[in-house]
Amino acid sequence: MHDDYIVGYSVNLEEKDMVIQTYNDSEKKQKKICFSEVLTHCFKCIIDYNIILDIQECEISSFVKDNQEELIKMEGYCWPVDYQTEQELIELLVAKEYKYIKINSSYGMFGWILAKSYKICE
Repeated sequence: MHDDYIVGYSVNLEEKDMVIQTYNDSEKKQKKICFSEVLTHCFKCIIDYNIILDIQECEISSFVKDNQEELIKMEGYCWPVDYQTEQELIELLVAKEYKYIKINSSYGMFGWILAKSYKICE
């Protein structure tokens, strides 16, 4: 999906799913990245022109490290779930088989999703 444009995304909180719609200009083809059982997500720098650099699945421990500031800020607010220690959070997310998926950009929108699964649909 390198160099695909992100043309839109939708989140269904009740169904816990998310779809990122992309377009590849050289192939003249639309694709979707479909995420299931989404726990939470964060996107930044959303503009009209968003280009994917890559999609990367990372260790859950990296989620805690990458989002340290937000976890401290949201302590006591049950985000992303109710937990007491960082180690407990990591163990809980691993036990429930969540994946930490990062969307890296060449330009524009970037961020991450915590979900149990994802696939690329043509």
